[in-house]
Amino acid sequence: MSSLPRRAGRRHDVRVQGPAVRHALVLCSEVVPDARRLSCEGEVIRIDLPEGDFRIRLETVPGGTRLHFYVTFREDGPAGGTWWSSWETEVAAAPGSAEAGAVLDTQIRESRRTFARSLADAAAGAAAVDGLPAAA
Repeated sequence: MSSLPRRAGRRHDVRVQGPAVRHALVLCSEVVPDARRLSCEGEVIRIDLPEGDFRIRLETVPGGTRLHFYVTFREDGPAGGTWWSSWETEVAAAPGSAEAGAVLDTQIRESRRTFARSLADAAAGAAAVDGLPAAA
């Protein structure tokens, strides 16, 4: 097992081991720098974020890798809603490859953007129903 270096003023709880380890540095530094915790052990990546968590399993299949995403998003605030989602995608490359890493990057970033947009749309809709201006 290895660990990533700490940056000044930042603390990451990071565990890395096995094939998923090839994605740890990029995930920590570029994709989810706000991660509270990240573990890449065996073929599973777990990411604890301020708004939720990801569990991603990298499965070797004929012709490449199948990525299984299991995501929980939590709304911060009085309503405190929770949303769950799961999906799969395939990439024609090995689990530890740059190509698989690029798909991880895209899927994680896009799902976080979608969740943030959904919350903003819901807040705007609720404000419109109440006759109030939407929060900025």
